[in-house]
Amino acid sequence: MDTRKKKLTVNTAMCDMTRLTEESLSAYEAIEINAATIALSPRAKELASRLSLTMNAAQIIQVEEGTQISIKNGKAEITGNEAPASPTMLIVNGKLIIHPDSAEALKGYASISVNGKLLYPRSLGPLLNRVQVQGLSMSYPDDAILVEGRLRVDELFVLRAKGSLYFVMGDLVMADESLDIKPLAEKRTRFSVKNAYIAQKHLKDALPLFDDKTHITTIPEGFRFVEEENTLSAHMISRFGKHLFFPGKLTIPRDQENALRQLEGLQVAGSIKLPETLLDTLIALDPQYHKLITYKGLLVTDKSSLTISQALIAQNPEGLTVEDCGVVTLDADISAQEILDKLTIRDCGTILCQPDQEMALIQIADDVGSITVANADESTQPENKEDSNHEKINTAYYQF
Repeated sequence: MDTRKKKLTVNTAMCDMTRLTEESLSAYEAIEINAATIALSPRAKELASRLSLTMNAAQIIQVEEGTQISIKNGKAEITGNEAPASPTMLIVNGKLIIHPDSAEALKGYASISVNGKLLYPRSLGPLLNRVQVQGLSMSYPDDAILVEGRLRVDELFVLRAKGSLYFVMGDLVMADESLDIKPLAEKRTRFSVKNAYIAQKHLKDALPLFDDKTHITTIPEGFRFVEEENTLSAHMISRFGKHLFFPGKLTIPRDQENALRQLEGLQVAGSIKLPETLLDTLIALDPQYHKLITYKGLLVTDKSSLTISQALIAQNPEGLTVEDCGVVTLDADISAQEILDKLTIRDCGTILCQPDQEMALIQIADDVGSITVANADESTQPENKEDSNHEKINTAYYQF
C-alpha cells in the first residue's frame, strides 16, 4: 500500500484560500496553485508560508477573516439598495455597472475584481481604490442616463426623450431620413457616445447634440442602414434595396454573384469578405470599405473542430478557406501540393497533420496557434500517463 502523501495541482480561474486550515494542507506533500486570482486571509497567508505551497497567479488579494466571495458571470450591477450584509470580495467576469447612489454599498466590499468592463460614475472614482480591472474601465457623468448597447434614434425615442445627457455604451444610429429630430434640440437632449452613424440629411441638426469626442460617420442619402444581417443575399436586397450601408462587416458568399450585381451602391464601415472570383464584380461597383479580405473556393468558419478530407478538397476545385476554427485535422491522403494549391487556413487554434504536410502548412497558414504533427516521435510528445501519486484539479472555482 502506497503511504506517500500526494502532490496536488489546482488549475482554476479563482482560488479561495480564505478558509485554509493546517488540516487541509497536511494531506499533501506539496501543493501548486495556478490561478487568475487567489484570495488569502492573513491566517491563510501565514499557513501557506510554512508549507510547501507554490502559487502562480495574475493577482493575489488579501482579505480579512470571514470575507465572503461572490462570483458574477456576465453582467453585474452595484446600486445603493444592495449593500452586502458582510464583507464581500466581488469577482465579475463580464461587465460591472456601478450606479451613482452606491457610495455606501461600495464600503461593504472588501475588494472588487473585474475581468472585462467596468462602468462607474465619475463622482465615485476616489472610492474605487479597492477595484482591480483586467480590461476596460470607463467613467460616465453622474447625471447621465445609461444606455447599454446600441441606441437607435427612431420616432418613439424622439417622443420619449428627456432633456438629459444619454451615455451610450454602444453605437448611436440616426438613420431614418424621414425622422424629425428637431424636438431633441428643443428638449436639450444630448449624447455622449464614441461612434455615431447619422443620415446625411440630419447631419446639420444633429451635430449640436454631440460633443467633439464623438466620431461621426455619415450615411449617404438613399442608403439603407443594415445592422440585422451581415451576409449578402437576394432576400437582403429585396428587403433593404440596392444602396446598402453596413456599420460592421459584410460577407459575400460565392453563390451570390447575382445579388452583388444588383447592387448600385455599397458602403461598409468594417471589412468586406468575398471570394477571389467576385473581386472584379465588386470593384466595378466602386464600393467604400475599411478593409477587403478575399478567399478562394468554399469558406468554412466558426467550427470547434473540423476535419479536412480528400473528398472535401475534390468537391471544391476552386479551393477551401478555413477561418476561426478551434482544431483543424488534415486527412493523411492530402498531399503537400494540394495544401499549397487548394488550402487557406487562418485565425485557427491548432492544426493536426502528418509529417509530410507540415512544411506546406507552415507556408499557407496565417495566424494559427500551433501546427502539431500527429505521429511525431513519441519522445517529443507530452506525457499522457497520470501519476497515481499526483492529484490534479481543473475547475473554474476552487475553495480550500
